Amino acid sequence: MIGVNAVEESPRAVLLFTCCPPTDYEARRDMLEPDYCTEYAPDVDIALEIVRNEPVAAIFCDFSAPECPKLLENLRSTESLARLPILALESTGSEEAQCAALDQGAEDVIAKTTSPRLARARIQNALRRASSCAPAGDVPSVALADQRRAEAQVQETNEQLRFLNETSRYLLVGTTDSDDAIHQTLEKTREYFDGDRAYIFELDDAHQESNNTYESCAQGVPSVKDGLQHVPYSLQEYALNVLGAGGTISLDNVHRIATSGLNESNIITDQGIHGIILVPLLTGTKLIGFMGVDNPARNITHVNHLASLGDYITAILQRRDSEAQILHDNRVLQDIMNDMPGGFVQQRVSPDGRTVPIFINEEFCRMSGMSHDECVEFYSTDGFTGVHPDDNAMAKAALERLITTRETITLRLRLIRGDGSYVPMQAFYRVTDDRDDNLLLSGYYTDLTEQLATEEREMAEHDELTGLFNRTKLARMKASKYQVLSSCGVLFFDVNHLKTVNDTQGHDQGDTLLRIVADSILSITDDRIHGYRYGGDEFLVVACNGEEDELPKLIERWKSHMDALAEDRKITATAAVGCCWSEAPFTLNDLVHRADQAMYTEKHRTRQTAE
Repeated sequence: MIGVNAVEESPRAVLLFTCCPPTDYEARRDMLEPDYCTEYAPDVDIALEIVRNEPVAAIFCDFSAPECPKLLENLRSTESLARLPILALESTGSEEAQCAALDQGAEDVIAKTTSPRLARARIQNALRRASSCAPAGDVPSVALADQRRAEAQVQETNEQLRFLNETSRYLLVGTTDSDDAIHQTLEKTREYFDGDRAYIFELDDAHQESNNTYESCAQGVPSVKDGLQHVPYSLQEYALNVLGAGGTISLDNVHRIATSGLNESNIITDQGIHGIILVPLLTGTKLIGFMGVDNPARNITHVNHLASLGDYITAILQRRDSEAQILHDNRVLQDIMNDMPGGFVQQRVSPDGRTVPIFINEEFCRMSGMSHDECVEFYSTDGFTGVHPDDNAMAKAALERLITTRETITLRLRLIRGDGSYVPMQAFYRVTDDRDDNLLLSGYYTDLTEQLATEEREMAEHDELTGLFNRTKLARMKASKYQVLSSCGVLFFDVNHLKTVNDTQGHDQGDTLLRIVADSILSITDDRIHGYRYGGDEFLVVACNGEEDELPKLIERWKSHMDALAEDRKITATAAVGCCWSEAPFTLNDLVHRADQAMYTEKHRTRQTAE
């Protein structure tokens, strides 16, 4: 048998390696023996023969290997093999690859850098889980294996959601004491990763040093916070460079820590740290600190969950600093909301579905055309009071959906102003819970008046059929940007035989002909070259600040595109084209007239040639 190691004393669990290079197997074999008996199968067929005839306890394979899907399909479709635990081998250290393997059903991942101790622990856990999920009675083992995987995935997902929900609640709607919110978050973080410590370091650029300002320790783990004050940047260059670029650090054994560049002067390993996660705390692109976990025993691949808390932690640190400068209460949070660039209203949702505002910022009052006192009084009994009657049902339906899904919803609705008119708003709504389990509806508002006016103007300046600019746009450009051109070229197009197509094939086919010509014109336009529908079958191109020899090239590109479209749509499409160019001074009307004349000359010449 290929790759079989002799069993010397009592029977040991057999671990089968396949879908991986022999070198990967050999590296793990030396690490796992003598605790386990290892075998190697060079291809899937041999692997399947082994598991059908020998008591294999677990299978190891590279989930990125081309043969792996065949192996997984055969195992999962065979009742007697479906419950075999499958562990992924990962040699690149890529978190994405490890997560992909877990998504495909791997019980766990044994990375190339995983320490022997951690590898054996993960294998033992996989074997223990497989034993606990053994089939009972006549229940098919395939179903039990699928159920076990589904239950494990649901349990892991629920744990992740609880972690993110609880920590977010501490930071967003929890205690008004910033220090308490951070300590609770660190405690939950340490528990989630089952680490020895969770902590925050803050940077002091003025003194080129960092300080361990917050720390949560597991029971029996000594605090090191007091000894990690005034740590020079020179001992942290590797970490600060990685974190300052927005990266994260996740190292799961002493060797990786020692060779990573992180362990300057043994600053990490001298503390007995054999695994570490670090994520940045950023204000914009500026690194103000970092958050970490020492010796995480589980969920080490979930570093993204810790990273997602970084912005919240940063916000709380900033809030703490603001409170120290102004007041030590909840007023600072309200000040921050008041300084938001848009309107903000936070409302408490009552059991009967009414929403009662508990905070309204000044920008919302300004957009509503009311004083703060007037806004508070107007909305005092129901937050939907100011919604336009035609939008009220939509807004209430959105609230019901929010309460169920807790997603963020974007709506366009109209809110009343103090003078009785309505202002169009873009509203972003989300629902959260406060510490007393009250539902809170947070709304962020942007005035759409100018945006809608711009959209309406854009619609008014475009031809509906072709999408090109129309004569309204041309008139505005004549009176503004075209006044200051150093040179200008004009192409005048007239579509041939449009009336004949309309009369004999119908106006739908005529519209298709116009769109082919227009699409071809659109293909040669950009920020400097503008296309217009000038009349029914007439089109115009204005080329700003170009050379005269550019115009024939534009015509050639237009015709090539039109011929291709016409052939694709099985229709004949031609148009006569005239052009004119001039340096300043000139008038656009004169250039259009001359290009028009040139077009008619070209049309007449073409007809004579055809005759």
